[in-house]
Order: sequence, then structure tokens, then C-alpha cells
Amino acid sequence: MSELPADGEDVNEHAVDEWVEATTPFERVRTVMKRTYEAESAPTIAERARTTPTTARTHLQQLADSGFVDEVSASGGTTVYERSNESLVLEQAHDILDATSTERLVDRIGEMREEIRAYRDELDADSPEDAAIRDREVDSGTLREWQTTRRNLDIAKAALALSQAEETVQRTKAV
Repeated sequence: MSELPADGEDVNEHAVDEWVEATTPFERVRTVMKRTYEAESAPTIAERARTTPTTARTHLQQLADSGFVDEVSASGGTTVYERSNESLVLEQAHDILDATSTERLVDRIGEMREEIRAYRDELDADSPEDAAIRDREVDSGTLREWQTTRRNLDIAKAALALSQAEETVQRTKAV
């Protein structure tokens, strides 16, 4: 069990100190990137991960090689790092699978497909973008809901595909 901070010691700094003591620099860089939604430079990530920029760059390169982050060239030739879309989708798909049965997921995919059909029929358009171009008076809230449903459907389909792929791997291992 960890010690409580001494009187006058900042509780947040105490928690950070414990985090640094209990984790490796790689784990801290990965954790920082998992919680970073904007592209950041290696020195900024290093500061948040409580490591050196050189160490952060080494681990960021490993994370880029594994597909967890993307390297992006920013203005002035600086390299910044951001979560890859693939890792974000996989994380969301795993979250869905952790919270929902495959049967419920299949049902929900069908419901979202019906919602999208209803938007298409109601607005006489193939997509929210098409609806916005055709009718400038269309309710922006409805368009956002349609876009959200479309995004959620894509992620739910990715979760279902991931579940099916994992089942296939399990069956292959059993053979």
C-alpha cells in the first residue's frame, strides 16, 4: 500500500510520483498517447510521461511501428504524434464488445440501419452532407444525429467484425 502524502505535499504530484515509480517509461508514453486527442510533439509527450524527449521518441517510434500512433509532419519540419485511427476504432470496438453481447450488437446494427433509412426517406437524401447541400433549411440537429448514427453504425460493424475474427482465431487454435 502506498504512503499518504506528507503534510503540505501536493496530492497530485504524489500520485504522479507513484505512477512514475510503478511504471516503465514505455508504459507512461503509451498511457499519455492513449489519453491524447490532438497531435503532440515528443518533448510535450515526454513532459507528461515524466521521461526525456529522447526516450519518448524511442517509445513513440515503437508505438508508430505497431500502429498505435501516427507520425505527422507539422509546420517547420517538426514531427508530432497522434493516436492512429485504427487504434481508436479498435479501442471503441473492444469497449462495445466488453459491454454488449454479440446478439445485442447485431440487433443494434439493424436498428441503426433502419434509423439511417428513415433519415434518407425523411430528408430525401443519400447522406447528411447531401441533405445539407440540397436544403439549407434542414435542421442541423437532425444532420448531426444522422452523422452520429452513421459513425456509430460503422464502429458497431467494426466491433462485430472483430468479434467474428476473434472467434475464427479461437476455432483455428482449437484445431
